[in-house]
Amino acid sequence: SRLAAVAGVGKIATSTDSGVSWTEREQERGWTSIASSADGSKLAAVAHNDQIHTSTDGGGSWTAREQNRAWKSITSSADGSKLAAVVSNGRIYTSTDSGASWTARESNRYWESIASSVDGSKLAAVATLGGRIYTSTDGGVSWTARDSERDWVFITSSADGSKPGPVGNIDQKC
Repeated sequence: SRLAAVAGVGKIATSTDSGVSWTEREQERGWTSIASSADGSKLAAVAHNDQIHTSTDGGGSWTAREQNRAWKSITSSADGSKLAAVVSNGRIYTSTDSGASWTARESNRYWESIASSVDGSKLAAVATLGGRIYTSTDGGVSWTARDSERDWVFITSSADGSKPGPVGNIDQKC
């Protein structure tokens, strides 16, 4: 019943009634992605050339985290404690403390999207501009390149992380 959405040139909006009504939250930024814990209490959002922002009260208040970067996508474990985010023409960053601290992982690439298993141990990320699919089974510490080079734009995952699925690439999207 709890939803959260970001507008690219707008605010974060939250709903506690399955989307019937919405409340604008946080200030306008170049938001690119938002992630939620399973119960909707913990949120994490990224904005292009801005910081990561986290909330522990369903979007009522927000705390800026990490540095200004070209953040592209963020994902969360079900309990909201494990987060992972990607930077376009940058690295993958992971957090195991609900976003309080972050560790840079993997090499610089044109990262587009990242997905997580429910427990946050299995991650999958995609890169564009001739990028590949990358998977991790240890919470983002190490990564393995999969599939061939394509212009991937989005990835999703099954709950246990055993079936990451790329949604498509730029050629398919157009």
